[in-house]
Amino acid sequence: MTTASRSIARPRTALSTLAATAVGAVAAGALALPTVTAAAPAADAATLASRTATSPVPAGNKGLTQHEKANRRAAVRLLVGAFTEHDPDTYARRYIDANTYIQHNPLFDNGRDAFIAGVTAYLEQFPDYTLRVRRTVTQGNYVVVHALAKVNASDRGTVEIDVFRFNKAGKIVEHWDALQPVAETSVNGNPQV
Repeated sequence: MTTASRSIARPRTALSTLAATAVGAVAAGALALPTVTAAAPAADAATLASRTATSPVPAGNKGLTQHEKANRRAAVRLLVGAFTEHDPDTYARRYIDANTYIQHNPLFDNGRDAFIAGVTAYLEQFPDYTLRVRRTVTQGNYVVVHALAKVNASDRGTVEIDVFRFNKAGKIVEHWDALQPVAETSVNGNPQV
């Protein structure tokens, strides 16, 4: 799961388009997501804006349903627990569905056990790895997490966008990600995360 090995091109499915839209929206400072699947009902811009969380947990709850708040907390807790607290087993068992977890990162197999094994191996390779959540976007059963990952304190870092789909029981059943190394310089002077 190094930066170089995780940045493999993926086909543009509806959800990879959602992730790409989130990356663009984060860069532009407009974090409302379009409705792109049947799972997320069509809504006007005002409705979407009122139901979109744009800040890290726990702030930014206004307009979110209890189910959306719980999904957002679960997505953040999974990432922080697995990658910063280095306990993928506990957090994956708590938040990932055991039977139906679909993984779109080409370096991981499907299933909760594959997530645990892959993250455990990665953390053995990078024992100082941390992930800091900067903001989230929540819409229905989808949560997008914008974060900064570092393999050690001197690492410039990798901007990470994770997209999670939840089932009705509040368990993660699908995951996509997109990663970009933090650049040494910026033409616009704005931070990437």
